[in-house]
Amino acid sequence: MDWLSILRDSEKNKNDKLEAVGYIRDILDYGGKSDDTKIEIIDTLAEETILQNDDDIKESILDAMLEGSKAPSVEKSINLRPIINHLDEFNDECLSYILSMLGNSGNVEYRPIIELYKSNSRLEGDVKEALSELDYRIKRSLLSDW
Repeated sequence: MDWLSILRDSEKNKNDKLEAVGYIRDILDYGGKSDDTKIEIIDTLAEETILQNDDDIKESILDAMLEGSKAPSVEKSINLRPIINHLDEFNDECLSYILSMLGNSGNVEYRPIIELYKSNSRLEGDVKEALSELDYRIKRSLLSDW
């Protein structure tokens, strides 16, 4: 059974699902996959995250997505829309990962989404860091266009 089947199987327990996420994180980190393949995997994880009911599994998936998307071409290419459309379903720990990915994307359209969390004192540092990363990547992108 592949990792995605395990995540989608309601009969599988939490440990089985966390183990599947660990497996895919290893693939993203050490599997020597192309950036296009990593984007495809991370996009699938983004869709899968919103289907999970357990916050620990969601957090583990988001961590795998964040760590697996460290290449600049991957960070700016992953599709975060499935997650963005369900932000109210995530706890603060999960939102911390999401804010990081939004900032790392360099997508100026994500600024208002990041700023929605300015008033959450538990996420204040995450918001500042995400906005700083976003500004840096936007500036870097503009300079490379010259």
